[in-house]
Amino acid sequence: MPTLYSWLFHRLLEPIWEERIRGRNTLRYEKRLNDSQWLSEKEIQTRQWQDLVKLLTHAERECPYWKKVFESLGLKPADIRHMEHFRRLPITTKTTIRKNHDEMVAESWKGRTWEKSTGGSTGEPLHFEYTPESSEWRQAVTRRGYGWAGAKGGVRQAYIWGVALEKESWLKAAKQKLHHLLLRQKYFNSFSFDQPAMERCQQQLQRFRPEVIIAYTNPLYNFARFLNGQEKDSGIHPTSIITAAEALFKHQREEIETAFQAPVFHSYGSREFMLIAMECEQHQGLHISAENLLVEILREDGSPASPGEEGRVVITDLHNYGMPFIRYEIGDMAILAEHPCSCGRGLPLLKEVTGRILDMLTTPDGRQIPGEYFPHLMKEFRNIHRFQVIQEDPHSLLIKLVAPDGLSEPDLHRLKALVQQAMGEDCNISYDFVNDIPLTRTGKHRVTISMLQR
Repeated sequence: MPTLYSWLFHRLLEPIWEERIRGRNTLRYEKRLNDSQWLSEKEIQTRQWQDLVKLLTHAERECPYWKKVFESLGLKPADIRHMEHFRRLPITTKTTIRKNHDEMVAESWKGRTWEKSTGGSTGEPLHFEYTPESSEWRQAVTRRGYGWAGAKGGVRQAYIWGVALEKESWLKAAKQKLHHLLLRQKYFNSFSFDQPAMERCQQQLQRFRPEVIIAYTNPLYNFARFLNGQEKDSGIHPTSIITAAEALFKHQREEIETAFQAPVFHSYGSREFMLIAMECEQHQGLHISAENLLVEILREDGSPASPGEEGRVVITDLHNYGMPFIRYEIGDMAILAEHPCSCGRGLPLLKEVTGRILDMLTTPDGRQIPGEYFPHLMKEFRNIHRFQVIQEDPHSLLIKLVAPDGLSEPDLHRLKALVQQAMGEDCNISYDFVNDIPLTRTGKHRVTISMLQR
């Protein structure tokens, strides 16, 4: 049952803030999404195709890069009537965007877009642009997906999450604190989550009594093991758990559900698009956010993978008109489900995401650092095009960097300070500037590699 505060927040506070003060359409889009999820798969695909044609028409007219692409193929957006035609367009990579950034921004949106950086969970940070309307769609999709797990506005939510790596201004920190207070959210730093931090977290969660816990997979798994090792009840009883940012394995799900006696809802997202897919209450796979994204799962030759077959994840954002992401290869691997979900939603289903695996790293004093720390860090450095972190023992770390234009002395000093801060003063950290970082034999890029976990 909703509490009085959550009812007031949902009915009064949130609409006033979102619609009247901020002038955003997030709540309207969320309502539309809550309705459209129950359409048939064919009806969703029809609407998706209509949005795709509009996006392609805009991109060809407004973006010099896409205009050249269409001209080179002898195509017009009106010529693209089904997926076989659409697959004639080239795959967009991070390198494509770096080389053609300015020409990929729509002329009518220049100077009005928002900028964002990816952390590079595939080892390749990226800086890109998007529109406020696109942001509203992303927020709405995330709200709907998290809502399946009960994480609605005004509900107490605890986050074991990545936080700002450098000290924020007092004003920004104060605004953030007020924002979290109104939303009834409490944050714990997953990048510094040793046993004393877990003990403090447990005590604070007992007092806070979260209804939902949202967390990076590996820190939450370690926390669950810590709680399961206690003789008495943990005193933490959420109604659900949402895992994010990293792969979730069966043994991790079991450990987490044992610790909290609550079901786990796994999510798949990225900085480029926010929520890509999410588990519903049936836990039979991850529903793709098809009203906002067109997701392809492709074989190496570019043909569509069959359900049950692993393939490359390629995504088109249907609402980012500022810098259209068309057929963007995100760097992950996934498998389409062979059967629809029994929940009745018409949204297409991923069986699992298989390519996002980041090893945990161990500090000399025994702390566990989530692999996600490094993508979170590297997004702050524009000149780093690719990276890889390798650990052979707790007292040493090798970081390989592909930075064609090099790093300035201030940037290199800042990078070293933040890595040392995470790993501790007793860890010997070496940096190797290289021209390339080879892929694995299966064609994947390993971002963090810990020999200690093997």
